[in-house]
Amino acid sequence: MHAQVAALRKVALVSALLVLFAVPAPAQAGVRLLAADPIESAVVRKVNQVRRSHGLRALRVVPVLKRAATDHSVNMAQHGYFTHDWSNGAHFGRWITRYWPGPGRYRSWSVGENLYWRGPSITAGLVVRAWLNSPPHRRNLLNRTWRFVGVGAVQMLNPVGAYAGIPTPTLVAAEYGQRK
Repeated sequence: MHAQVAALRKVALVSALLVLFAVPAPAQAGVRLLAADPIESAVVRKVNQVRRSHGLRALRVVPVLKRAATDHSVNMAQHGYFTHDWSNGAHFGRWITRYWPGPGRYRSWSVGENLYWRGPSITAGLVVRAWLNSPPHRRNLLNRTWRFVGVGAVQMLNPVGAYAGIPTPTLVAAEYGQRK
């Protein structure tokens, strides 16, 4: 009888250890994302204000470029990186055509992107001022051929990767485009 009880205890102990080691450790809380809609519309207003002050036409928001900007902001936030490429390595010129198709379909087609991030607080003025102070971003913002824009912004709670340790950073992407 003692041998059976001892054998059962040994089986129970081994089973408990297997369960203990088979159960993954609790996952760290991942990044949580909050929409930053007010900053998106404020950035569009500020961009258009600057463009008008330089004698350029205002840009019209189009849903496909807004979706591209939002999706790219979300992708960068979720994966903790900051580049014009997609997290899978697709270069900007490739991934943007999923949203803004053009080459081969239009006589004239072009697209560009400006990115910005900061935490914990952000304003449209800070975003646009930073772009104006960076020659390549300034050229994009003031490009006279652009007709359309889409701005996407996302605020991060518990940020990861490049944003880890920054309290509530916000990522902003602006996609510019034209096609005929």
